[in-house]
Amino acid sequence: MLNPRKLAAIDVAFLGPKFVIAEFAGGVVLCFALGVFVLTRSHSSLQFTLGLYLVSLGINYVPLLAYAVAITRKKSARSELGDELKDERQAMSKYRQQSMLLLVPLLVPILSLLLERRIARATEPSDP
Repeated sequence: MLNPRKLAAIDVAFLGPKFVIAEFAGGVVLCFALGVFVLTRSHSSLQFTLGLYLVSLGINYVPLLAYAVAITRKKSARSELGDELKDERQAMSKYRQQSMLLLVPLLVPILSLLLERRIARATEPSDP
C-alpha cells in the first residue's frame, strides 16, 4: 500500500529537498488553479468532471508537500526509509510504481489521515 510519508522521503533523499518541495508546491498550486479555471469555464459534465479531477489532484499533493517540508526540517529522509535503502534501485522502483497512485483522486489525503491516526495510536500512553 502507498505510504505518502515514505514517498516524500524517497524523493527528498534522491532528488533533494529544494526540487521536491518546489515540485509538490507546484503540484498543489497548478493543479488546483487549473481545476478551478476549468470548473469556472465548464459548459458540460465532462469539463466539470475534469475540473473536479484536477482540483482533487492538487489536494493529493498537499500531504506530500507537508511531509516533504517536515522531513527536510528534521533532515530525516534516509532514516524515514530505514532498511529499504539497502537496495536503492529496488526502493526507487517500488516507490516510482506507487507514485502512479497519485493519479487516484483524494487517495493520498485519505491514506495520510489513516497513517497519522495509526501513528498517534501507537504513541499514545496506554491506560494502566
